Amino acid sequence: MNVAHVIVNNLGGITSLVQNLVLYKGKKALPQELVVLDIKNNPNQKALLDTEVEKITRYFPLNPLDNWYYTYGKLAKMLSEGEGILVSNDQYDLIMLQAFNIPRKVVQLVHDPYNVELSLKFHDVIDHFITHSCYIYDILKAQLPHRATDLTYVPYGIPLHPPVMRELRLEKSLKTVFLGRHDKAKGVYDLYEIDRILKEWNVQVDWLILGKGPETGGLHQQWNGQPHVVFETPATYTDLMTALGSADVMVFPTKFEGFPVALLECMSRGCVPVVTDLPGGIRELVEDGITGFKCPINSNEEFAAAVEKLHHNRALLLQMQNNASHIVFELYNAVHQSPSYQQVFHTVAVADSVPRHHTVNRKIGSRLDQPFFPNIITSLIRRMI
Repeated sequence: MNVAHVIVNNLGGITSLVQNLVLYKGKKALPQELVVLDIKNNPNQKALLDTEVEKITRYFPLNPLDNWYYTYGKLAKMLSEGEGILVSNDQYDLIMLQAFNIPRKVVQLVHDPYNVELSLKFHDVIDHFITHSCYIYDILKAQLPHRATDLTYVPYGIPLHPPVMRELRLEKSLKTVFLGRHDKAKGVYDLYEIDRILKEWNVQVDWLILGKGPETGGLHQQWNGQPHVVFETPATYTDLMTALGSADVMVFPTKFEGFPVALLECMSRGCVPVVTDLPGGIRELVEDGITGFKCPINSNEEFAAAVEKLHHNRALLLQMQNNASHIVFELYNAVHQSPSYQQVFHTVAVADSVPRHHTVNRKIGSRLDQPFFPNIITSLIRRMI
């Protein structure tokens, strides 16, 4: 019996979260494995996995042009090699479970509103739901009242490095950092506009833009020739923590979030977050004027105003840096939180019940996806369309 975590091969918060569940699982956890879905033509940067996680990782190629019964049948076979728990983080394994039985119960990690949509659509193949945001928990409880006993709220944690010893700095420039996937939904192109506004107000900052993604090339072009910006993709978690330790403020004009891992990582290193005011983890972590600043979506002037305030009030900056770090160290330590997830996995696994998806037998895909169609025919037709 083991726990099989299924993720898409993307660099980002979900991959980091799942890795931490594995690396800090605790002594009583079931054995773990990671199944990484390698989706053909995926534009996102591939995941960077810890060497210990790589040892228990298997990759599964997924071509959207293939016959779904061919593809998901193969995935079901892979996941049927052991009993226990399947931990779902996206739609692909949930689609599979509608048509194929595996000897595992299913726990869905409900990260954000997108995952809530999946919960509502696929609830009959999911045995248990875990949320790490009170906001998401309340939504699911209201939308699926008959499944209230199958719903658990557990805050997740991150690996904590020794806190950065901050001092009152009166130098001219702050260092602002962005951490996340380089995607339009993360507001990456707003960073340049925020910088332009700050320049108009005679506030000079140095930028550190971390991560990669489909918009990395566009970002480099947008900032071309600007001497006060550095782009980096840290190779290891230690490298990331070191880079964040040199920054003062996190600027995160994102448009869509659940409970962003990047926010926890930055706050743990004493970076004061200036973030979009979105429901969910941001509002649970960021208290205005205490642990950070929340700004209305698409309001670049308010982002700039928050940075300007910290630029001119270094005593406030120092206090908020310490506050931000403190809340993460108190409540979001992976050493304490990851075993709590593992306890839920174990409880669901040993419960005397049949996996819910065993009672479901639903057609998946389109008319081109049929159990009796050779995959070569389906994929050929799709290439011609």
